Amino acid sequence: MTSRNLWALPSPLVKRTVVLFAFVALIAPASAAAHATLIGTTPADGAVLDRAPQSVHVQFDDSIHLAPGNAAVSNSTNSSVLAGAPRTAGHALVLPLRTGLADGSYSVRWSIVSDDGHREQGVLAFAVGNGSASPQSVLGASAPLSWSNLVLRGLFFFGVLAAAGASVFWLLTRRVLGDRIRAPLAHLLFFALLAAFLGASGMIHGAPPGTRFVLVIKVAISIALIGGAAAALAPTIPMLLYLAGACSLALLAAPTLAGHALDRDQPRVLAPLVDAAHIASAAVWLGGLLSLAFVLPRASDEGSARAAAVRRFSTAALVAVIVLGLSGLTRALTELSAVHQLWTTSYGQTLLVKTALFVPLLGLGWLNRTLLIGAFARLRRSAFAEIALLAGVVIAVAVLTELRPGGAQRAVAAPVAVAQPAALPSQDAVVDAKELGSLVLAVARTPATVTVTLIGPDGTGVDGRVVTVDGAPARSCGSGCYRAPAVPGGLSIGVGGQTVVFDLPARAPDASTLLRRVDRAFRSARTAVFDETLASSPTNGHTTRFTLIAPDKLTYQTRGGPGAIVIGTRRWDRDSARAPWVPSPQTRLDVMQPYWGKPTNVYVLAPNVLTFLDRRVPAWFRVTLNGVRPTRVQMTATGHFMVDRYVGFDVPAVVSPPPSR
Repeated sequence: MTSRNLWALPSPLVKRTVVLFAFVALIAPASAAAHATLIGTTPADGAVLDRAPQSVHVQFDDSIHLAPGNAAVSNSTNSSVLAGAPRTAGHALVLPLRTGLADGSYSVRWSIVSDDGHREQGVLAFAVGNGSASPQSVLGASAPLSWSNLVLRGLFFFGVLAAAGASVFWLLTRRVLGDRIRAPLAHLLFFALLAAFLGASGMIHGAPPGTRFVLVIKVAISIALIGGAAAALAPTIPMLLYLAGACSLALLAAPTLAGHALDRDQPRVLAPLVDAAHIASAAVWLGGLLSLAFVLPRASDEGSARAAAVRRFSTAALVAVIVLGLSGLTRALTELSAVHQLWTTSYGQTLLVKTALFVPLLGLGWLNRTLLIGAFARLRRSAFAEIALLAGVVIAVAVLTELRPGGAQRAVAAPVAVAQPAALPSQDAVVDAKELGSLVLAVARTPATVTVTLIGPDGTGVDGRVVTVDGAPARSCGSGCYRAPAVPGGLSIGVGGQTVVFDLPARAPDASTLLRRVDRAFRSARTAVFDETLASSPTNGHTTRFTLIAPDKLTYQTRGGPGAIVIGTRRWDRDSARAPWVPSPQTRLDVMQPYWGKPTNVYVLAPNVLTFLDRRVPAWFRVTLNGVRPTRVQMTATGHFMVDRYVGFDVPAVVSPPPSR
């Protein structure tokens, strides 16, 4: 037995310290996987709303990417109520909903991929209509552990650790073993890099592009491919062994760069350094054992050379165990926030499995390097058992990288501002609205107060603006809501240095009955022709001529743009007035429908002028009448600043299919 043996340490205290460090290394996650933590949703799960939201916002604490599986359905019909494709906005997932959702319950499933490549899903339910019961989701969600993905991750980790550790073993023993180590080492590096290449290639198959995880793994695939090719040729071209070794060592950075160490909630410098040290020390251990079992017997049959190589590895292994323990302890402190998470979470339970695998490893390590160091044949057989247990630990690590660390629960409590729908005024106020750049600027006046509502292009309330009412500062009254005492006379609203003037009385005659007559007259018309000017911002607008014929015919042509003809269940579209018509199927329309659904705050603002608010959109309307027929309709809503000027109702009109060629 040599004094340089791994376990022949200066004192029993040091020996126990190393064992403790190794044990701590077990219960610490190696390159633990990050997950974007859910902060909250708007609307909240189980919420009962008096008006339907325009979209569902799901807020996270880190970057996210879209994943398949997003859905929003009506609980009663199970039909989709999505108005378009889900999108990401910063750290939020936005699922747009159809306008005018009827009273009832709705379910939403969100599905995202965090920046380190991990998929997450969840569900929520909300109800529309006062008095509704708190709903339950009819959709399910799961992001189960995939056996194929676990195998691929385990293959990748095993290949990275084996290749890097074997390269370190070569650097430690090449002067002792000389050129005889080149061929067997090249063979080991080739198969290790092949494993890393196959595992990495499978891991990113079907993964959403653009995540940090995918970018890092793509680079790792290239490095493994180059290193593997160099290792295959190294037995005949000696210099290529250096390239294969360099590629193997470079791959050690991949788990750290793709994993949790770069997350926002981790120490910016300490976490990556500790994670890299943890992975490197594990590589020295595993790759050294593989070299001991497969490379050394083929590189030398001399007892003295083998003994010298084993002693050098023994010294390196001692350092690796110490680093493994210290780095593992640090990672454990950052990943787990409570001891009970060891048995109450899947992540902690997997750590316990890893612990159970590691205990016999300590015994084998002591046996190999204390009793068998002088008997190489027996040492080699025992090393095979140690390698098998280490492979089990690598599989446990692959499972850990798919699970949420226990400490991630702490982020949920962090206060994060989530954009909310705008707070709307009371139903007894006289209302009006105008466009302010890309914002909706709405006012509501009562004898006592003036309420200003600001809505942004995303449909949420705009907070943090300096708002004045007749020169007096307004105070916040909710999301996008600002309020100030009312004073007699006209209204001058200041927003961030811009001023908008409204002629809005404090009291006005109720016009609910008149608006119902307008609705009936609109729906009973046989034809209608109007010109519509529509814009989503001050720099984006167009004018379109519409012709409607009850019950289901319409045609429109945008000035310098597209046009369409709809007749029942048939439709024809063209990109410009000179382009050919393209037919397509069409859901039957009821063309004689006004834009508003359930208006409130309906008042006569001036002779033949009504203003009101449709809270379900929300949209503000100003309608100018000729009797009970509108001559001008102005609608102000998120990204929808519209003015319709009616040529007439029940006027001669024709809508026919386009001429055939």
